[in-house]
Amino acid sequence: MVTLLEYLSFVYCCLNLIERLNFGIFYSKTNYVNALANWILISRMNKMNTTLHKIAIVDATGSGKGKRRFTRDAIGAGSRSVYGVLEKLGVEAKIFLAEDVLEKGFPKGFSSIFISAMSMDKIAVKRVISSWRKNAKGRVVVGGPISSELDSTLLSTRADIIVIGEGEKTIKELIEYDALRKSSSKEILEKILGIGYFYSKGKTKINGFRKYSSREEFRLYQASTKCITDYPKYFSAKVYVECVRGCSNFKGTKILLLDGRQCSECDYCDSYSLEDRLKCPEGIPPGCGFCSVPNLFGPARSRTPDRVVNEIAELLENNVKRIILSAPDFLDFGRDNELGDNLLMNPYFPKANTKLIEELLSQITSLESVAQGKAWIEVENVKAHLFTEEVAKILAKYLPGSSFSIGCETGSESHAIQLGRSSMPKETLRAVKIAHKYGLKSHVYFIHSLPGQTKQTATETVKLIHDLEPYIEKVTIYRFRPLPMSAFGDFPPPEPAIRNPISKMIADAANEVNLRKKTNLVGKKIRVILSEPNYREENGAIANILEGGPMVAVEDAKERIGEIVTVFIDKVITEKLVHGKIVE
Repeated sequence: MVTLLEYLSFVYCCLNLIERLNFGIFYSKTNYVNALANWILISRMNKMNTTLHKIAIVDATGSGKGKRRFTRDAIGAGSRSVYGVLEKLGVEAKIFLAEDVLEKGFPKGFSSIFISAMSMDKIAVKRVISSWRKNAKGRVVVGGPISSELDSTLLSTRADIIVIGEGEKTIKELIEYDALRKSSSKEILEKILGIGYFYSKGKTKINGFRKYSSREEFRLYQASTKCITDYPKYFSAKVYVECVRGCSNFKGTKILLLDGRQCSECDYCDSYSLEDRLKCPEGIPPGCGFCSVPNLFGPARSRTPDRVVNEIAELLENNVKRIILSAPDFLDFGRDNELGDNLLMNPYFPKANTKLIEELLSQITSLESVAQGKAWIEVENVKAHLFTEEVAKILAKYLPGSSFSIGCETGSESHAIQLGRSSMPKETLRAVKIAHKYGLKSHVYFIHSLPGQTKQTATETVKLIHDLEPYIEKVTIYRFRPLPMSAFGDFPPPEPAIRNPISKMIADAANEVNLRKKTNLVGKKIRVILSEPNYREENGAIANILEGGPMVAVEDAKERIGEIVTVFIDKVITEKLVHGKIVE
């Protein structure tokens, strides 16, 4: 029997055929019969493919060896985006945290598993896959930044399939081609771009990379909001909402690479053509030498304000209280709209689209929960050279007292140029002074042990950290990690700062500043969200400061977990924990 939906689908197909008849294309009755048969077959195949799948999505981002240490209160957009694709296809799915499945195992009934992770999470991913294969036979698909290691990811994790770069189209085809079954043929996998897999015993194959999605294609996809409740403590977590994908900095590093390649000053980096930009005679990946975002995700593309606002509204309806407007650079939002068909690959021109940014923030802050102070909104990252008084006024108007991050990475201008940075250290200092003037809170990032680091560049970085101190809330120091598909991907991992006297200069300066900043919290009233019980203090709770900062141990707050409250900070417990009491 033909269902009503299949019949209506067939009618729609016939109308398209009739339209073609008007252009002189002849179809016989046999054509229509064949069209009906084919349409029913495709419809039923698609229905079978979706109904027979039940996919476990494991969010392993930041889990390292198996347990998150530094990102416990963060929920990224990656796994929700995967869920959104499956949701649109009618495929049942559920999100798990890596640490939870490692502790409790997988519930029964899932046909396949998708794992999202970074390179640093490789051990956790291997443990999750091992746990999965104890009781299940479905295919394992791994995606996220970890997959940029290509063959190495497959060989080290023993996943069945890796998804490279943007995943939405690839995931859609994996489902539609029925490629998740162990019995599916290698010929099916060969049709799908942007994946790697084991072609024969022990031998891997990487299909051609999938082209970056266009602005229009990117805007078609929507991260799921209903799956947010799959996350423990989602009601107090920072939930990231993607506003911009990709990066506008398509300059390249000038540092000599290990294989002898070095920038030849060909000027291709200044072209408006993506094809020209990628014609680098030396084959150096675009962007800052340590970053793989431009190579993996392409030029910056913005979502529309209404799509972002709708997603936030749905999250708020699900009792989410902290929203982070996520982007490699939030000030790229809407800049691409002003270029017509051209791609946004120039970090300087056009300037920030303050009109569209204000439209977005105005709509977000008009949402009932936000307007009533029951939810907190903040921006993730900005590039210093785009941050102006006009931008600061808009952020201060709609998100007063909020925080944002600036990646400075080095305090040496000559080092910044060599790295391929779009913003210079002096622009970071200028930006945080403006932010401080308007009551905004800046967090500044640096990376120690970068290629090109010398005692001179470290000395300049230490000086800048101290110059920044009066105007910022926190300094964050990372150790350089060679990321696959970045220019520095082949560099060896450096030693910890404690073993490198030059790097230790930078780490020590940051620790000094941060300790003083924590001490400065004593005697202040701040807004926090109560996140979880404090098992070291009876009736106490652990809270997160809304605008960022150390964790807060709050007295007599166990029964109020999930609420946003004001606390009085009365002492510093450790460099990462302060103590406070609720004040009404």
